[in-house]
Amino acid sequence: VEFIESNRVHLIQRMGMITVKQIADDLLTCNVMSCEEVNTIACEKVEQEASRMMIYMILNKGSEACNIFVKSLEKHNPFLFHDLQGYCTTRQVEQDKLNDLIQDLKYVYLSSAFQKYHPLGSDIDIIFDLGTAYTDVLLWKKDIHNSRKGQLTLNVLLEELQNPCIIEGEAGKGKTTLLKRIAVLWASDNCSALKKIQFVFFISLTSTRGGIYETVCDQLLFEQYPICKQDFMKMLLAQRQRVLFLLDGYDEFNPQNCPEIEAMIKENHKFKNTVIIATRTESIHKIRQFGSLIAEIGDLSEDSCKKLIRNVLTSKLADGLLNQLKEATSMKSLMKTPLFVIIACAIQMGESNFHPSTQTLLFSTLYDLMVEKNRYKTKEITENHIMLSINHCGDLALDGIFDQRFDFQSEDLADVKEEVLLASGLLNKYTAQRLKPTYRFFHKSFQEYTAGRKLCKLLTSCQEAEVKKGYSYLQKINTISDITDTYFNLLLYTCGSSLDATRIILDLLKRIDKHRNISQLFSLKNLALESKYTKPSDNITENEDLNKTSKDIFADCVINFFYESSSKSALSRDFEEFFCDKSIYINTQNIPIYFSDFFRYLPNCVSVLGLIKLDFFGNYTPSKEIENENVEDLQISSLKTYIPEKAVSLFFNWNQSLRSLEITLQDFNKLKKHDIKYLGKICCSAASLKLRISNSAGITGTLNKVLETCKNLQDLTVESTPLTVEDEQQITTMTKLKTLHVRDLQSENLEGGLIDGIKKLVNAEGLVLDNISMDEGDAKKLAEGVRNLRKLRLLYMNHLTAIGDGITYIVSSISDELSELEEIQLVNCCISSDAVEILAQNLCNLPKLNVLDLSENYLEKKGKDAIHRLVDALNVLPGMKVLLLPWGDDVKVCLTKLLELLETMPQLTKLGLRKWNLTDVEVRILGNFFEKEHLENLQHLDLAMNSVTSDGWLSFMQPLISLKKLVSVDFSSKQDWVPASLLVCKLSQVLTTLNYLKEIKVTGWKFDCHDLGLINGA
Repeated sequence: VEFIESNRVHLIQRMGMITVKQIADDLLTCNVMSCEEVNTIACEKVEQEASRMMIYMILNKGSEACNIFVKSLEKHNPFLFHDLQGYCTTRQVEQDKLNDLIQDLKYVYLSSAFQKYHPLGSDIDIIFDLGTAYTDVLLWKKDIHNSRKGQLTLNVLLEELQNPCIIEGEAGKGKTTLLKRIAVLWASDNCSALKKIQFVFFISLTSTRGGIYETVCDQLLFEQYPICKQDFMKMLLAQRQRVLFLLDGYDEFNPQNCPEIEAMIKENHKFKNTVIIATRTESIHKIRQFGSLIAEIGDLSEDSCKKLIRNVLTSKLADGLLNQLKEATSMKSLMKTPLFVIIACAIQMGESNFHPSTQTLLFSTLYDLMVEKNRYKTKEITENHIMLSINHCGDLALDGIFDQRFDFQSEDLADVKEEVLLASGLLNKYTAQRLKPTYRFFHKSFQEYTAGRKLCKLLTSCQEAEVKKGYSYLQKINTISDITDTYFNLLLYTCGSSLDATRIILDLLKRIDKHRNISQLFSLKNLALESKYTKPSDNITENEDLNKTSKDIFADCVINFFYESSSKSALSRDFEEFFCDKSIYINTQNIPIYFSDFFRYLPNCVSVLGLIKLDFFGNYTPSKEIENENVEDLQISSLKTYIPEKAVSLFFNWNQSLRSLEITLQDFNKLKKHDIKYLGKICCSAASLKLRISNSAGITGTLNKVLETCKNLQDLTVESTPLTVEDEQQITTMTKLKTLHVRDLQSENLEGGLIDGIKKLVNAEGLVLDNISMDEGDAKKLAEGVRNLRKLRLLYMNHLTAIGDGITYIVSSISDELSELEEIQLVNCCISSDAVEILAQNLCNLPKLNVLDLSENYLEKKGKDAIHRLVDALNVLPGMKVLLLPWGDDVKVCLTKLLELLETMPQLTKLGLRKWNLTDVEVRILGNFFEKEHLENLQHLDLAMNSVTSDGWLSFMQPLISLKKLVSVDFSSKQDWVPASLLVCKLSQVLTTLNYLKEIKVTGWKFDCHDLGLINGA
């Protein structure tokens, strides 16, 4: 009674509604209050009024009711209870006892028992020291929505510490080590940010018992500690933020074991002690809302990994492991997790023959080590049952991979001795905060390895039933993405476990690849412009772009399988069939070791590749600058160049020839003599060479020397790179050149340069001049030069806005002389009515022409007549696939005649009538034409910048649906306008109906939020 009366004001103000309801439930259970009284209190909306009502009721019920109330308050709100006790007593904790507590804690944190641990469990006698095993970690500061907001170091985290702070990370990321490190820093007085902290309590939440005091005594001190619980709790209240709790393993914490710690986290504002909680990522959702600062432990950096290895191992062992990891680039992703680095170090200590060149070997060594070293724990279990349990563990892992399941329940272990798998360490058991225990492999990658090991055993078994079971799993893998993504690691570890299994997996890859090619043949047939010379982004559908990308990834994936199998040349013939006509991409800034093995052991596979793509980047900084460009060859190997020596050795140190090599030089501000020599060594390895130079002013003046080394050059692209007259002259001497692309070149044309010498490229089949500086005189020279290019099949001349009447000479030349032309693109290059009429007259000289793009050209008043003549002349080319027409005054009167022509062009895939000033009338005529399905192969339709209203577009939507192979359309408007609601509905219907549609441009259409919602939904 005295406690309640003396603290009545504080109780009313500070209890809170949650505590009031919890106490009310206890009082109801003890028959202190009736249901009506509890309901009256619970229905009170103002928490202070509810508190006041309860207190007066209790005081009126006598001392026994007051005692029950006080016990319930201590149970549900211990912070408030102990805080109020402080108001009642004046006795202070003796300072000497507090000083002793500080020294006792520091003694614990600096002791060997705290700092030394067994990384593979106490049963394996390998010990690491926290002082040497800890490396600086990178932390990501995150907000409550789980978005990364910047990087933190441990020192910055402690300096900017907010309360409570949550440290999250996956298993093995080093959360426990980080918290222990903070405790050690405090104990050793080596961190200025911790000087303000008086007490640090490191608590493992997996083994809490009773309250905070009992847990601290159990884990850090001893029972019957000189400071009693009441004084300890009073000290926590008095010291506030000067007390730091390091709470490790919230994911394994059962709040019922210690409600005080749970309240310290979730109601920290009441107790005000500083708290840092560590938890796994999958459990952070339980406490994210309470964190003032959330930090995620990032990947271990390569430098930190090296430092950790050197700190833990002897010099000899460290050098050996680092050399092995340097070669095994496939291990880099695993080495970003401290746990795996620790495992590799521990195994290196205990296994002298361990060579972690592949991920499989690392896990295999670990797997065998765990099973064998822990056999003594299960001596009472028969060997047969142990093997059955371990085999079932493989089934569990394998089924889990195909079900995308990484948590298992008791029923999954029905036929297994649970203690076998737990004792071996293959599975971990989690019981906290669960009605039923959950079992997991200690890391997802380890489950994938165990599954791959099991699949290998099934596929290579002598028992027909097991082989059949193994193949039943393979039948679930049907697509490229299954191989490159979903089941990549499973297949990787399967290949790494056996050569025979690798051969079986390779047969699966061939089958899926063959099926992919056949399905492409039928589903994508005629869905792209069939141009060999067109830039992919211009004339190839997005479907094909994606397939080409996946094809590169697929081949890279299979090279990974080859490397993991350690098969060297043993399966060279098996792999050769797969790699025939495949393409691979190599980023020369980081060439993985598996490419070196691929070139070394499978030269036959390299030789049958259809294409190898190599990218070199000039923004790569050499570690040593070569000041003397005349350094002898013997010295070159010791000096760094912009072209990596590893790339040179990859291609130059073998005696077979590549079919085709595509090299990109990008962002070069400098190109050294030795780089040119290295390029020459690489280029000479291919029978056919494609060279693309982009944004590389540093190559200006040296391109001629680069080209001198490229004897087999067939395709050359120069983009945004100035050229000297010597460079241009060298280009014109490359008589084997089949395609030349020059883009974004605004330097003045030089006498005797490219335009003057273009006539020498007599074997050229493709010529692209895009956005280059050229006047009318230059155009006339070019017109004369291209007459000699009799093999030319593709001519693109775009964005040549200053050539004036020069275009007439060019059109005359190409239509008179170049009978092999298949594609003509003259976009935005001053085409006049006269030029169009000349082209129309000479179309009979171009029997193979199937692509004609004259868009973005204004023909002025005579345009109507020119278009009439062009349409008449196009009758001789029924195989036309692309037709993009210029615009002019009144050209829309040609629409009827054009549609009559299009009836004879069933193969047309692209049609453009941009700026034809079409109205609702013409669009309806066009729609009626499409409904007759004359152009069933049409993929691209450009009707932009016309004069169509909502009614016109509305009438056009239904005919548009009949163009089932449409990939992109452009209905952009000259002026902003608001489409009718019904039109928006029809447009969304088009989006859902046309399966191949990837892009619809409607610039100028003004949509409100409802329109956009409907379109986005479609």
